Amino acid sequence: MDDKYGSIEERVSGLFTTEARLQTWLDVEAALAQCQAQLGIIPEDAAVQIAAAAKIENIDMDEYQLRYKKTKHPLVPLLDLLKQAAGPAGEYVHLGATTHDVVDIAKMVMMKQVWDITEQVLLDIEGELVRLMEAHSGTLMAGRTHNIQALPITFGFKAAVWASEIGRDIQRLRESRERIFAVTFSGASGTMSSFDGKGAQLEAMLANHFGLSVPDLCWHAARDRVAELAGILAIIGGTLGRIAQEVYLLMGTETGELSEGYTEGLVGSSAMPHKINPINSQHIMGDSRTLRYDAAHCLECMRIDHEHNLVHFDDERTTLEHMGVTMADLLHRSWEMISTLYVNKERMRRNLDLLKGAVESEAVMLALGKKIGKMTAKGIVTELAVRAVREDVPLAQLLKEDQRVSGHLTPEEIDQLLDPAPYGKDAAAIALSYAAKVRARRKAEGLD
Repeated sequence: MDDKYGSIEERVSGLFTTEARLQTWLDVEAALAQCQAQLGIIPEDAAVQIAAAAKIENIDMDEYQLRYKKTKHPLVPLLDLLKQAAGPAGEYVHLGATTHDVVDIAKMVMMKQVWDITEQVLLDIEGELVRLMEAHSGTLMAGRTHNIQALPITFGFKAAVWASEIGRDIQRLRESRERIFAVTFSGASGTMSSFDGKGAQLEAMLANHFGLSVPDLCWHAARDRVAELAGILAIIGGTLGRIAQEVYLLMGTETGELSEGYTEGLVGSSAMPHKINPINSQHIMGDSRTLRYDAAHCLECMRIDHEHNLVHFDDERTTLEHMGVTMADLLHRSWEMISTLYVNKERMRRNLDLLKGAVESEAVMLALGKKIGKMTAKGIVTELAVRAVREDVPLAQLLKEDQRVSGHLTPEEIDQLLDPAPYGKDAAAIALSYAAKVRARRKAEGLD
């Protein structure tokens, strides 16, 4: 089994440890000092000393925790310890800044890494779905609506629908990137009044340093960027959760059309040796639910009064971090589920034939409707199709025996109309056309 993303959870979790978070805050303080020195706001040698001191190994974590408990403020104890580590240059630490500036920049820097990972994994999943589209463009199976067999499709067509949704998620990630991942550096009330008229330059320099965009205005109190970030992650979770649910349902013993990959040593049940359970798909559905509720929490965090407060301050951060870790698990499992998916073509065809032609009743209705009117034909074919399903007899037999039908359609025409091949041909054409479209885009992007 390809475990290409086996370390993704560890990588993302590593972004959100206390040490990693504090180091990112220190990185912001170091960058601030360097930019201010370039603008002549603080001495250049002070910026050099602050940058050299802004390393987590220079911070006594036990002392930090003691001061945090005393001050009830997450950044001030770190600033005090950074000031000590920087010596005389420490007097220039955090000049004109506010806690929101530092914490929000760090938040964007860390979540941008989650964004990058998410896009990369989705692109790889999309590539696997293109492979499935092409390999199974003509693999006939029953389409299902309301969990009941509808009209014939192909598995390649189903994979194409999955891929189109993934493709829109990739678009969402790309189109929102500049809007969401903006720097914020505007001081206590957002007016840049502490930077001697150089606030806009300073903010632009920090944006460039961290690979963030420059906002139109201060967004301390306007948390729509964070809410959009969380909402898009939840939508992606919804996409992957929906795909996982289909795999879960089609993996059922009585259906058996798909199966998650199986490797030696995988345990389905502690009690029943024969069990090959839908493990990844169930976890994905659970992760999807978690992301949805976390996103709702971030929407609640939008209600900030005046220029900013602390109503959202800690729980917004912890919620985003939780979403990042959850997203990593969901992405890893989704990649593994799709890249190792087992497709049982024979079972798909067998299930398609379970209703003995009733699945193709629409074709008979349309052909008969041209002779006697569509609504009249629908009533007749519905009556016979329901009877065929309930009595478990071939629909062709009932159609040929009923004068209302046989008086207008020959036995050969009825057999031809009940052949699923035309449905499969149309579905295959759609799958191959979409696969070619996606491949062309991916080639232009240097992915294939």
